[in-house]
Amino acid sequence: MRIAAIALVLALCGCGPSPAPAEPAPHGVGRAGAGGAEAPVFAVESAALVGRWSFDRSCGLYDLVFNADNTAGYYDYSDEAHVVSYAGRWSAAEHNRIVLTLRRLNDSGAPSGEALTYKLDVAAPVANDLIGRFGPSVGDTRAITAKRCPEEDRE
Repeated sequence: MRIAAIALVLALCGCGPSPAPAEPAPHGVGRAGAGGAEAPVFAVESAALVGRWSFDRSCGLYDLVFNADNTAGYYDYSDEAHVVSYAGRWSAAEHNRIVLTLRRLNDSGAPSGEALTYKLDVAAPVANDLIGRFGPSVGDTRAITAKRCPEEDRE
């Protein structure tokens, strides 16, 4: 009789209510943040950014260049008559944001004018694609899906 009672108790335990849901994820890990946007569940590694990136994915022209010494270049092709070149520095910030502080290059290739700040909000882990939003730190950004271009010797 005891064995039957124990078997009945064990069977009833299996039919009980579902266990309580797991604890919510820590803040900033896979939870909706301000504005309902999903927080990134990855961290951009600076070394993964180093290289030449082509927004149109052709690698015929580079749009962004990140160097290991934290120098950077940005080439603006929005005016088809001429390219506007910028040079400066880049740094990683919170929430997978990359901040570029750049100055326009003059006709001699020297930095000139006021420093401008651009931002790149990286939306996915970086390998051979750089996916996110890029633009001035204040103002509109545009979605990019840039391709990593092969290193080449231009000397």
